[in-house]
Amino acid sequence: MSCFLLVACQSQNKKTTFIITSEQIKHLSEQDIEAIGTQVCVEADKRSVIANENSRLNKKLQMLAQTLPKKINNIELTYKVYLNTDPNAWSTVNGCIRINSGLIKLLNDNELQAVLAHEQAHIALKHAIKSFRLAPYVEITNKDVVILVKKEVAQKYEFEADYYALQLLMSKNINPIGLVTMLKKIPIHSTTNTTKSHPSKIKRIARILDRLGNK
Repeated sequence: MSCFLLVACQSQNKKTTFIITSEQIKHLSEQDIEAIGTQVCVEADKRSVIANENSRLNKKLQMLAQTLPKKINNIELTYKVYLNTDPNAWSTVNGCIRINSGLIKLLNDNELQAVLAHEQAHIALKHAIKSFRLAPYVEITNKDVVILVKKEVAQKYEFEADYYALQLLMSKNINPIGLVTMLKKIPIHSTTNTTKSHPSKIKRIARILDRLGNK
């Protein structure tokens, strides 16, 4: 099995760990899991340096976000830029989407739209909730939430998110090739353990191109 992280951030604080057992997970509602996602996002924001609302980076992110749905599953999406050179992006089940400045500087607008569409896909397809349901246990610390899922499940979720993002971009008349060129530049979730469970970029690109070829 491999680790699927909702968010992974470094912290100098002493680590406090809480375990949610498989039996306890059975009694969690979607709202409970969304609440955990909200807390994860709040804690991550506290530990991060966030770009000013009037900054060029934030204005660019908000502009690109306007080209995509503002709500998913009736959940309002929120975006922030972390001033972090690591080219990374992540999302939580409650609609929290965070993009590092390093990724914004690395990718062009079309590729960033692809990243946002991919993160929206994870939320729309409820991958975090499904991961909770499948996990033997969930570990919550003061710096992340760790959900154990089988490698093949994590890879399936990535393929699903790519396909959802492809469909979303096309429905908004946005060039979906950004999904391909983005992957060629940098894998999503670049510094978390999820890269070990993600399918290879070559496989993801091949599937996206195959889907495009059949359109």
